[in-house]
Amino acid sequence: MKPEKIGEVNDIVINILNLSIDPNAPIFLGETNLKHMRDSHPEDFQKYGHKIAEILETPDFIAKHPRKDSIEYIKVFYDEEKEDHVLVAVRATVRGIQFAKTLFVMADEKVEKYKEKGALKPYKKP
Repeated sequence: MKPEKIGEVNDIVINILNLSIDPNAPIFLGETNLKHMRDSHPEDFQKYGHKIAEILETPDFIAKHPRKDSIEYIKVFYDEEKEDHVLVAVRATVRGIQFAKTLFVMADEKVEKYKEKGALKPYKKP
């Protein structure tokens, strides 16, 4: 299966996170990425895997991973009484091609830690 384009790194994300990426760099999803998501986070993938493109297009927050150099797109979904902060991590290959690497629901502690550090940047379209 050839990797499928599922989104773009837009100007808003580039400006908020101060990235040196070409505007509208395509984001791809490949078979190995899907396998990782299904194997590593099966419940999260089953619940939100069909929403990857939506999360990339209209996140509530974005963040930059401090060590892995990935862009994290985070969308809040309301499930009964609970808020799920669903994170899709996008990372460039050696050749600079952006891939959606993983998807998971953030633990509440992780969400709090991101908030404390000021890492969750609100995503606002101008």
